[in-house]
Amino acid sequence: MPDRPSLDRPPPDRPSLHVGACSSRGACPSHGGRLRNEDNFLVGLGGHTRVLHAERPISRPSPGRGCLVAVADGMGGHQYGALASATTVLALARFYDRADVSHPGESLHAFVLQAHRRLRSRAIERGASNMGTTLSAAWIIDGVAHWVHVGDSRLYHLRDGTLVQISCDHTRAEFARRDARPVNSGDDTALTQNFLFGSRGMGNDADIRVDPGTDTGSIQLQPGDRLLLASDGIHRFISHLQLASLLVKDDDAQVCAERLVRQGLRQGSDDNLTAVIVTQP
Repeated sequence: MPDRPSLDRPPPDRPSLHVGACSSRGACPSHGGRLRNEDNFLVGLGGHTRVLHAERPISRPSPGRGCLVAVADGMGGHQYGALASATTVLALARFYDRADVSHPGESLHAFVLQAHRRLRSRAIERGASNMGTTLSAAWIIDGVAHWVHVGDSRLYHLRDGTLVQISCDHTRAEFARRDARPVNSGDDTALTQNFLFGSRGMGNDADIRVDPGTDTGSIQLQPGDRLLLASDGIHRFISHLQLASLLVKDDDAQVCAERLVRQGLRQGSDDNLTAVIVTQP
């Protein structure tokens, strides 16, 4: 049986944005699943930030402006994977506490590049050079969602029933396409870049490739819009059409996030599952 999902419910005095988050270890190891949940998430909203600690949500006060959400899917073995994702969302929470809101997109992009170098150096000092995590984050300020992406978690945008995948998975094929290079058959779908882990086989691992306009961007939200941030434990097992159907099914963002995790489990997900949903009323 799967473990009980970790639920993140907004505070009673919810601001105008509605946010739901759900994360689960998923199937037990005896059923092909993971030993622990190596995913993590961040929800910064309404004077608080919430992340997972020991696979349960914890909350602390925060002076951060707007709404900052993120999903991180750790790798490097169950110990280092969980550490990588937790370290990343905590660093992002500290960014949210003091970030410059005058240029939110540029600030978020710069933070990801600088934090990668700083945290990767610390990981290497600890002998964890294979530690890494995906990172998909969106910072909503004054109705505009500024986003940044590394790895193969995903960011989606739903409007008027149409779901669009905003982020691009950082596979060898994707970077070959961008650079107009031939794709080597057999490894074209391999993930080639993660936060902390670096850009293996693409150059200096001290840096990551986050192309402005492709791995960053902004979306002017309209009433009824939804953003979905999902780890691959969800999007590998739920089709694009199914995701769209599930996202339009409920007005409540928390109920919808829980439904996505349950659906992924029903459809055989053997990975950790995390979904964060932001709804613009």
